[in-house]
Amino acid sequence: MKLLFGAAFGGVFSLILGIVLAVGLSAAGTGCGTAAGAIDIAKIPADKNIAGYNAEQLINAAYIMNAATAMGLSVRAQQVAVMTAMGESSLRNIDHGDDAINPDGTMNTSKCLFQQQDGWGSLADRCDPQRSATLFLERLVTVPGWETMDPSTAAHTVQVNADPNHYTKWWKDAVDVVDTLNGAAAPGSSGKGCTAGEAAYPLDQPYAMTDDFGPRADTGTGASTWHPAVDLNGHCGDPIYAVLPGTVTVSDRLYLSIQSPDGFTISYLHSHKSERLVNVGDTITLGQHIAVVGNEAPSTGCHLDLRINVTGNTNPKVAALPTDPNAPGWVDPEKFMALFGVELCPADWCSRNY
Repeated sequence: MKLLFGAAFGGVFSLILGIVLAVGLSAAGTGCGTAAGAIDIAKIPADKNIAGYNAEQLINAAYIMNAATAMGLSVRAQQVAVMTAMGESSLRNIDHGDDAINPDGTMNTSKCLFQQQDGWGSLADRCDPQRSATLFLERLVTVPGWETMDPSTAAHTVQVNADPNHYTKWWKDAVDVVDTLNGAAAPGSSGKGCTAGEAAYPLDQPYAMTDDFGPRADTGTGASTWHPAVDLNGHCGDPIYAVLPGTVTVSDRLYLSIQSPDGFTISYLHSHKSERLVNVGDTITLGQHIAVVGNEAPSTGCHLDLRINVTGNTNPKVAALPTDPNAPGWVDPEKFMALFGVELCPADWCSRNY
């Protein structure tokens, strides 16, 4: 894929990188959202295949992930970087690039895993999988809001690709590869999300809250104007984790509901039923990967609607939560999660956009 990152721009970029890199790195880690430990590349089997990618390609993905881990970056950084390399080279460390001319008239010199041009560094660095990933990630963390923007947009901002949506088609594969190599969730597995207190976060961090519990304006999608839930932003294909254990009681077009042994029910809305990893009757563990973020109607885009119904509850601390006559049986998910030691939207990494 053609990279429009010319040597001249690369030189200017290198002058400002030292100024902004420290800021980007300081905001990179979010505790629960930080990357898993380093991947032992020697343990990737020769016959390993994830989402159609073979061992050679997965080894390159592991090098990319290890670069993010070494920088203290989040799993999302791993996912964005792996997606980018998928879109640039199919995760192959190829020794050639585009036979093309840059907009400034210079010859395109893109090479190797990320198809980086001369302005990015030496050929040796650009063709070393972990070093080339580091070069990409050093620039990614300087993009304001990269962790909560659309992943293809984040990658495009760094790569300056001709099409800002170029990488979108590889996002789900990147999530599968990263989660599986991290020992988390590939489809059908029972990988874990980030736990805090007695509960787990429903999405990888950071994320934004785009609607809270209570009355709201008409969204124009046919949704109710009294919202018995919170909305958390997500990109299509992001993993959704069970915040507490229980048993799946509903999996219809819109709802995926898990009932606790204490009787209350936690529901996760807008994932597409065909992309769920669990079925009615399944026993769910804390933090298990149960679905992926979708935009099943009525929806204003890809996000997770998280809601809790306390009908049938036997837990005394849950019983103390206030209810509202406009939403009988439903409680505020933020107050509910706080009972289990989880601040659902902490100010240091979660923004409120509503």
